[in-house]
Amino acid sequence: MKFLLFTIFYLLTLILPVRAYYDLTIPVDGNTIADDKLQFLVIKDLYKIYAKEYPSCSDYSIKNTQIIHYPYDVKKRKNKYISGYWKEMWTVSVCDRPNQIPITFYINSRGASFYIDKSFLKF
Repeated sequence: MKFLLFTIFYLLTLILPVRAYYDLTIPVDGNTIADDKLQFLVIKDLYKIYAKEYPSCSDYSIKNTQIIHYPYDVKKRKNKYISGYWKEMWTVSVCDRPNQIPITFYINSRGASFYIDKSFLKF
């Protein structure tokens, strides 16, 4: 119980200051089909990438998401998705400069993962 309380306190002390600089609102705007957990992981990775390139910028937000390739080759076993993928285009605003980034989401037996195509990142 102490460990759980300590963990919650620790996470709150990390998340609250970050929220002041970065928009971590979930669900993101648009038509994404990624669940909340996956959205948060994508946001975290995108902001981490941009923070390295724009250390003086503190205005990051997801402006829109749209599906560009609906789930394909999806397989289910025992009512659980075990394979497949889909693609989305996320529009990220970095200091009022929009950037469209394609993201591929993969489904596997352990859950879902994603790939950010860094060649589309504009710095």
